[in-house]
Amino acid sequence: MPAVHRKGDICTGHGCFPPRPNAQGSPNVFCNSIPVHRQGDSWNVHCCGIPCHGGSLAAGSSSVNSNSKQLGRISDPVSCGSAAANGSGNVFAGG
Repeated sequence: MPAVHRKGDICTGHGCFPPRPNAQGSPNVFCNSIPVHRQGDSWNVHCCGIPCHGGSLAAGSSSVNSNSKQLGRISDPVSCGSAAANGSGNVFAGG
């Protein structure tokens, strides 16, 4: 089972766009005292030269929800082509 992805955890980056932290999480569901990151939650902007873009978590667990949104986990896709890269060391979610 993949680890739960939380607010401030990073993505893999893609192409020449570097890894960056996500920017949003649940207002009231926490993992290791950090808000959980969910489908639709935003990512900070990252740049490769002049082109820059943000993103949002494209999909998460099909069986675990937080505030009616899929819970983010390591390897879940970001809308720009990245994926969630790190997360909790001791909380995991299936689906």
